[in-house]
Amino acid sequence: MSPPTVLIQSTEELGQLMRLARRHQHLRQDEVGRFSHSFIGEAETGKPTAQIGKVFAALRELGLKVHIELPPGIPQSAVQSLTDP
Repeated sequence: MSPPTVLIQSTEELGQLMRLARRHQHLRQDEVGRFSHSFIGEAETGKPTAQIGKVFAALRELGLKVHIELPPGIPQSAVQSLTDP
């Protein structure tokens, strides 16, 4: 069975999902990896200028994965070379 997926269309929605995952794990903001509680708080409220690298690291810390749906016309094979090690 595939894990549930959620369509995210804004930084606010992404932040709400981060908050949901953190609370589900019974973590305080200052218990998420090496991040300050202020950074996590800003990410959870959808601060549009949050550093994307740190956001991805926090998502990984919370066990969240990001998937991108390709628009029509871009073949999967074109993207494969970007993700191959």
